[in-house]
Amino acid sequence: MKNNKFALEKKFSSDFEKGLQKIGLKNTKNLFVTSNLESISKIRLPKKDKLEILLENMKKIMGKNYTIFSPSASLNFCNKDYVFDLKNTPSFQMGPLAEFIRLQKDSHRSMHPFWSVSAIGKNKNCLKSVSKHSYAYGSPWSKMLDLDTSQLNLGVHPSKAVTLIHHIETISGAPYRFNKEFECKILVKNKVKAEKFYLSVFFKNQNIKKRIKLNEHFFNELKRKRKLKYYKNKSGLEMWSFKMRDFFDIATKYFNQNIFNYLEFKPNLSFQKEL
Repeated sequence: MKNNKFALEKKFSSDFEKGLQKIGLKNTKNLFVTSNLESISKIRLPKKDKLEILLENMKKIMGKNYTIFSPSASLNFCNKDYVFDLKNTPSFQMGPLAEFIRLQKDSHRSMHPFWSVSAIGKNKNCLKSVSKHSYAYGSPWSKMLDLDTSQLNLGVHPSKAVTLIHHIETISGAPYRFNKEFECKILVKNKVKAEKFYLSVFFKNQNIKKRIKLNEHFFNELKRKRKLKYYKNKSGLEMWSFKMRDFFDIATKYFNQNIFNYLEFKPNLSFQKEL
């Protein structure tokens, strides 16, 4: 049994490493990874072993001075009376790999009760000083752009998992969103204190409808320019990579042309005149 387990680990590891090379991540220094690992759930290895193999191969392919960023959002606590504990509040629906990275001994997490990001490696400390706004300048998305970070999507097409779009909506001034203020309880040096944080949210009851195909038009453009890389390994795990800056440039161009391009149609925002 031990020999079978070792052979399976070796095969899974080699296959994943090959995929990372195929999508151009060798020697990448800054990487944001988001995932849905359902496609490898039937591989007969303990979950922790699979997560360790994934993480160790990312480190290996990136080489020295790597930084790996991962989502650690807890949006389920929005508008709820709870204390956000940077160390112990778990992420919510970010997937097992994201939580595995958050729980690494040397990880650092940005301070925001609803939308935080965790990181390990050389540049993790950039998350120590971030905006009180989840998506604005100075947020983790802004910091990752400054570091020329690449994004890796495992098992989920990037059009379905690219939170960077909300950073672009925010700084583009999308008129169908507004910056909502929340007073939140946070744990700081073993003491609970109240601080204000901000999140960009949709106006309610204004018939605002996201595109059914969400961000596909941005990624079609990335693909046309050969800036979106794809590989499906033998285990069935699909992998995509792209430069966050490339996505930012393409999406920003679309927003400059049509501020409502993320929506199915332009909503009626005449109510804003009364605000």
